[in-house]
Amino acid sequence: MLNIKTFNNSSIKLQGIPYYADCYNFWDLNLCSESFSSNAYDELIHRVSTGSQRPWNEDLMVIDFDNYNKEYSQYQSLLSKNVRRDIDQSEKKGFIFKEYDFNSFVHDFSEINYSQNTFKGSINPWYLNHIDFFEGSHSEGQHLWEDEKHYSKWYGIFKYLKHYKQGDVTTDEKLYAYCKVLVDGEMACIGQIFGHAKYLKQGLMFKLITSIVKDIINNKNIRCLIYSGAGQYPTWKNRMLFEKMKINVQF
Repeated sequence: MLNIKTFNNSSIKLQGIPYYADCYNFWDLNLCSESFSSNAYDELIHRVSTGSQRPWNEDLMVIDFDNYNKEYSQYQSLLSKNVRRDIDQSEKKGFIFKEYDFNSFVHDFSEINYSQNTFKGSINPWYLNHIDFFEGSHSEGQHLWEDEKHYSKWYGIFKYLKHYKQGDVTTDEKLYAYCKVLVDGEMACIGQIFGHAKYLKQGLMFKLITSIVKDIINNKNIRCLIYSGAGQYPTWKNRMLFEKMKINVQF
């Protein structure tokens, strides 16, 4: 079991904890502001604190950064040769990783979601909402309910495409995979995450997640990265060194 401090206080809203408990009502500070301001948020946090809220009372998939002395090189050295090969393949094909402004790439976000719907036969219809539904999400800068230990970031895998547009705006790059990371004190949680189904064999998701590890592992405040429950894609998560573990959330 890993004991994790959230440093919860009245000035902020925890994001990873409610997202894992009720993702469609607590996925964004702007667009779900009513949920974050409601009694439902307080009741959810209370249930987590008493050990009665799934999935926080169950095994989660976790990378404990202390196991690697908070050094990315130690983490990277333990990745399998196949995973490192796939990451190299993605880089050779021109894919790059970076933090980005979600609202500038909503069109690609939607395209990725629809590609997954075609690939899987169906996904939750929430992901298939019109782009207007997602515009205005919190992205870049510090929200009123955030501080240096409580925040969210969008990360993505991109490729340069000259003259490429998002709607009427020329971006010269296309988003192929996305992930929202939610930081609650000593833990970072992977939130929304998908890759374009047509390009999954090019190592995009290995590149995305291991790059997120690289970006946050040296943060003195963050002790671990959590990727939802142990029942969802456990073998795939193991390949990136996520381990089944219980988290004792301390408020």
